[in-house]
Amino acid sequence: MAQDVFHSSSAWILIGIHGSKAGTLTLSKGRLSFVDDDNKKSVFDVPFSEVMDLTYPWQYFGGGVNFRIGSEKYRISFVLPHYEYGLAEGLEVAKAWKPLLTGR
Repeated sequence: MAQDVFHSSSAWILIGIHGSKAGTLTLSKGRLSFVDDDNKKSVFDVPFSEVMDLTYPWQYFGGGVNFRIGSEKYRISFVLPHYEYGLAEGLEVAKAWKPLLTGR
């Protein structure tokens, strides 16, 4: 992955069945970070090399990704639940992220 890549978008960390945390997912200078919209605090900010077990579950229909950082598992959605983007727009955002996250 190129160190000079910069990509950022709205995303949601899915929590349980009905919960979520809105924020901004950013890939910049070899680091992946998520900043919570509510309190503007970093949920994670790690070297991308620490992102493990990256999967695109079928039930997200291409609109989300799961991964692990250390022992913490994250489920990220670019589409739901807050409708920042409509379904089509959210899937386009997810499509833009996929090569960045998988092209190590």
